[in-house]
Amino acid sequence: MMNQAAMDPMQGIGGPPTSSSSSTSGVGRAIFNQQISHKNTTNLSDARTYMGILLGVVSGICGLRDLRGFVFFFGGHVGVGAALMVKMEFDVKSYSAFQSATSFLLSDIQKCGMGYMLFWTLFYSLCYCF
Repeated sequence: MMNQAAMDPMQGIGGPPTSSSSSTSGVGRAIFNQQISHKNTTNLSDARTYMGILLGVVSGICGLRDLRGFVFFFGGHVGVGAALMVKMEFDVKSYSAFQSATSFLLSDIQKCGMGYMLFWTLFYSLCYCF
């Protein structure tokens, strides 16, 4: 029977940095899991993409045009980003690769804007042109 310490894959990793000199020269090692970071980034991108599609459908059905449609999209994009920041407890650096809240709020705006435009034109045409 194997002992519990031999089965622990995280043994000897992490923990608070110590002030004494050790094999790591007194500096603790930071653990960065690239798979988890990629999954978080993918989930954030997916949430924003679905938001762009939903906002496009709503603004197309409501007939929002010109500046009102842009303000609706921009407000929705920033609102979803703010909601995600609340879910992350405003600790953007720990959960994503972004270094500031502004870059986090404005990321993927072009990609989401394209989905917004596609579904806005589709639903606007279905409701008001046909």
